[in-house]
Amino acid sequence: MAKKITLREIAALTGTSVSTVSKALNQSPEISENTRRRIIEVARVSHYRAGQQLDIYRDGHQQMIGFLVPDVSNPYFARLWQGVEDIARTHNYSVVACHTQEDPDMEIQQLNRIQQVDLAGLLTVPINEANYQNLRIPFMFLSRCSATCNTVSYVINNDIQGGYLAAKYLLEQGKRNIYFLSGPENISVATNRTHGIRNAYREKDIPFPKNRVLYDNLQFKDGYRAFERIMKICRPPFGLFCSSDIVAIGALSAARASGYRIPDDVSIVGYDNIPIDQYMDYPLTTIAQADYQIGSHGMKMLAEMISSEEPYRKVNQIMFEPELIVRKT
Repeated sequence: MAKKITLREIAALTGTSVSTVSKALNQSPEISENTRRRIIEVARVSHYRAGQQLDIYRDGHQQMIGFLVPDVSNPYFARLWQGVEDIARTHNYSVVACHTQEDPDMEIQQLNRIQQVDLAGLLTVPINEANYQNLRIPFMFLSRCSATCNTVSYVINNDIQGGYLAAKYLLEQGKRNIYFLSGPENISVATNRTHGIRNAYREKDIPFPKNRVLYDNLQFKDGYRAFERIMKICRPPFGLFCSSDIVAIGALSAARASGYRIPDDVSIVGYDNIPIDQYMDYPLTTIAQADYQIGSHGMKMLAEMISSEEPYRKVNQIMFEPELIVRKT
């Protein structure tokens, strides 16, 4: 018995979306005659039978959107997800989130699982962009993308500018020795923010040593441990730029536990502007990025891709500019 073909497979064969295939097979007037004929012909020769699988448009069921995210417990990614869900709801999509835990191997495993499910589309905070080269559903990168990425739709923050703003501020505070607590080395934000730091140093005609970038994860304990390492090799005053506010709060806790004066001995800049920052004993200076807007704009653009007759043709890219929020650290 021949294997039944799915709507997703017909979409891949015709270079369209699952949404377009379903509408064409249901004679929707939204689809052009040429596209409808192409889809119907592929369905015919592939022995597709209407009703062999759930037709989400006819039956009124929700389509599913996949969302790959490193850690939804992180306040930044939680806000990103909220933006995605708010817009998905208006388009009658349900969102299924999968964690990657900043692990490239887990990202591959999750993508393999996604290939087995009839998702309408995918939003992802990527770890390794190459893992998405052969993905045959509409997808978008959120929050991260390398500086050379020009073939994939994305909604991101200008992380080069974010790194520049943080380093420029710390240098202006008299902290010539700046350490960057970067997060994992293999993610694009690490490269982009380091680039921004170098730009700020270059303006001052000062070299930025490679050993000032410390790669680790993005948890509270990672910031705490990183500070303990730094205070053994560098005397104050110095500056810390942390790739997330969670890491910055960990570093700030270690600094205070070790008797350092904030900001005289150590100035600290975080990233994300999570709500708790302004309510701490030492409110955190940070780089704010458009977390909710990145999620909501990404979902809007993905919905447009899904409804397009040829979702892989057009590349849409949005970059939000970051903002330095100066507080007490």
